[in-house]
Amino acid sequence: MSLTNGARLSTLSDILKEYYLGPVAEQLNNEVLLLARLNTRSEDLVGKQAYVPLHTSRSGGIGARAEAAALPNAGNQVYDKAVYDLKYLYGRVQVTGPSMAKTKNEAGAFLQALKSELDGIRNDLQKDLARQVYGDGTAKISQCGTTTSSNTIQGASNPHAQEAIRKGQLYVGMLVDIGTETTVGAVATNRKITAVDYDNGTITIDGAAVSTTTANYVFRAGSGVDGGTSQDGSRSSEIDGLRRVVSESATAFGGIDPTDTGKAYWDNKRIDAQAAPANGTLSLDMIQKALNLVRLEGSNPTAMITTLGIQREFYNLLQQDVMYVDPESLNYAAGFKTLSYGGMPIISDIDAPYGNMYILDESTLKVFSDQDWHFLDADGQTLRQKADYDAFEAIMTRYMNLGATKRNNHVVIHDIEVDGSTDTGI
Repeated sequence: MSLTNGARLSTLSDILKEYYLGPVAEQLNNEVLLLARLNTRSEDLVGKQAYVPLHTSRSGGIGARAEAAALPNAGNQVYDKAVYDLKYLYGRVQVTGPSMAKTKNEAGAFLQALKSELDGIRNDLQKDLARQVYGDGTAKISQCGTTTSSNTIQGASNPHAQEAIRKGQLYVGMLVDIGTETTVGAVATNRKITAVDYDNGTITIDGAAVSTTTANYVFRAGSGVDGGTSQDGSRSSEIDGLRRVVSESATAFGGIDPTDTGKAYWDNKRIDAQAAPANGTLSLDMIQKALNLVRLEGSNPTAMITTLGIQREFYNLLQQDVMYVDPESLNYAAGFKTLSYGGMPIISDIDAPYGNMYILDESTLKVFSDQDWHFLDADGQTLRQKADYDAFEAIMTRYMNLGATKRNNHVVIHDIEVDGSTDTGI
């Protein structure tokens, strides 16, 4: 076989981009529930930020008057803007030089080895992106408990400590930082998880023993480099997720703090299921109250999203009146199961935060992104040799963030119990 038919880097790069990027990107978008349902916008981007103009108040220049009385003073519409920074997400795959040498005359054979890495990174990105989409923008994965000079890190409490393990968000081989929300590596940095224990809600890490308190959290290594809790700026390197958009307490978002005077329009609605007389028990009255709260704001809710366990609690409320709907007829991506209530789908997602039910007007939730998942190829190569190593790598990336054009038309019912106890997601 002539050199021109060999597996050159340029040939492999072209095949890699043409035949593998499209399917990987499409599957990623379809397998993460909110990404599959929300519109993606790039036209609002200026540089690496999205600017969303907000109409916040009506004019005061109207009124009824008596005959010959002075007309109302002129008023004006009131506007504000929300600003969302794009976050930079990456997936990196690598194959060794020897594996390339064994197939140097067969581009397809070499790409078959690379395909297994691409399939793996797609699954890993999907799990991590789903976690971020439901997160609060701080990059916290799990809260620590009290650990005294040990490699086995205690979780804050079960089942909360079990949630991240059960969802696959903490796993053997993962690199993590441990620290506070403002200093993510205060306790440990770049440690590898060597064991996870679901029953006890613990993880074991390599390296020196550490001590933790409930003020500490586990993060994916390197994800919190932007620092801490600045309400007007980035809170971590991860995207702002649903728990920040529709938060369980009044939280700043998009550079607007709803606790500031005159900014209450930027706060979502919330109901604490633990408040009396419910004491954690979901009810139809509670759900109807939540719907009424957002309908007063002109909302037209389009979906309820919750956990498997809370959806089961909802089934039990409607034993005689449940209408099951074929999910294929509603064209739900990636096999998400649902039923219809009041014209809205009630969707259960295994990655949804335990204890929460979100009632959303999805028309005002947006994914801001300059482009879809793509390979870093500014030099024209999607596959390149890793410096100083006999290995070749490809890097996938997407610049994106989750935002809203309106916030007070969403509601979260939080701290819902399942089977009379804390929600365990089943």
